[in-house]
Amino acid sequence: MEKSSFFNSVSHDRVYRAEEWAEYFASFIGNGVFPVPSNNLQVVAGSGMVVTVKAGKAWINGYFYYNTGDLSLTLPVADGVLNRIDRIVVRWDLTERLISVVVKSSTPSASPTPPALQRDADAYELCLADITTGAGVTAISQAVITDRRLDTSLCGVVAGVVDQIDTAAFNAQLEAWFSDYKGQSLQEFNDLVSYMESLELLGHQQYNALQAYMNAFKLEAENDFNAWFASVKNVLDEDTAGHLVNMIQSNTARIELIEAVLFNDITANPFLILFDDLDGVVSTGVWNAALRRIEC
Repeated sequence: MEKSSFFNSVSHDRVYRAEEWAEYFASFIGNGVFPVPSNNLQVVAGSGMVVTVKAGKAWINGYFYYNTGDLSLTLPVADGVLNRIDRIVVRWDLTERLISVVVKSSTPSASPTPPALQRDADAYELCLADITTGAGVTAISQAVITDRRLDTSLCGVVAGVVDQIDTAAFNAQLEAWFSDYKGQSLQEFNDLVSYMESLELLGHQQYNALQAYMNAFKLEAENDFNAWFASVKNVLDEDTAGHLVNMIQSNTARIELIEAVLFNDITANPFLILFDDLDGVVSTGVWNAALRRIEC
């Protein structure tokens, strides 16, 4: 059947339905979200189990969608044991004659998979984001929200007039790079932790070795001193020890006297001095300044 549009009506002979206009626009404007601004229909974490869809526009099968402000959506309560993936979609519903943002949840599982998108004559869905809802969580963080707007197999960007920008390869490459970078960073962090733990262990070992060495040295020194002291006690009795003390004191006094004589500023010549010799005899001497000596 041949179809053409759009012409002025004469006596209502040219009446066009909404789907015909949609079909017309869909022929040169592809499905997806509008690329400007960059946060167009972006899904961000809110408070608790609430997420927010930012303001933005989308185009589905020739029909226009416009969210004029932040739209809050509350996710279902998390399963107590298993994980779940909640998918935020823009849904074109021909039966209800509207486009709206809805939440689709997967069946809880240890390894959940996202719920399938409906794309048939009755409904067509664009995925904005996937949210990994962990078991028992009571709040959603931005880290568990995966943006799907640039994935052309799930959403894509409206480019018009004929071609659609294919960002699937770029998005896959970006995710692969990030996954690889994350793995490398985690490995480097684990290596650093292992290295620091090895340094800590080595430090403890060296400290323990030093402590053991000092304890052994202290014990050896104590043993050597005790052995020496025991040998001295066996040789010296009280009288001998006292005599040694007296000799030390006497010699000390003599040394002090000699130092006083030698280091005084003596300038006169002759200079008569008296001193005790080593046998305790008092002797008389004359200081010879020229030769710097005592002459007896």
